[in-house]
Amino acid sequence: MLETRRQRLQAVIQEELATVIAREVKDPRIPSVTITSVQVTPDGGQATVFIAILGASMGIDEKAQTQSQNQRMKDCLQGLNSAAGFLRRHIAGILTVRHIPTLIFREDRGFENTIRVHELLKEISTKPAAPASDDHASHDDNDDDSTDK
Repeated sequence: MLETRRQRLQAVIQEELATVIAREVKDPRIPSVTITSVQVTPDGGQATVFIAILGASMGIDEKAQTQSQNQRMKDCLQGLNSAAGFLRRHIAGILTVRHIPTLIFREDRGFENTIRVHELLKEISTKPAAPASDDHASHDDNDDDSTDK
């Protein structure tokens, strides 16, 4: 499959799935999700759909919040995988390709990783600078002594 055709196919699948999941999928395990990207294999037989659940619950400690989010994502992926046949049939009515790709749903951790890197950078920038060691000063003094002899 040509790269431009594959990119168009990915864009159409992403747009259609975003609309259908929001409007027609009634599974309570599936909250409001964002489809971040779709990757279709070169042969067009499989489409990996990356999703993210935006928004977090407030007032819970960080560990419990992370566990809660992980469970929500796990439940969401199970719900989407169980609705994959319905979503594939819907896409079949839209696409004009002979073989409709099999849908596989995965968690997109890109946004989470970006936030984590930002937090680490902020933490590094707020730490006080380590005091300069006096190794250079004593080393320079030794060099001066050795050149005078």
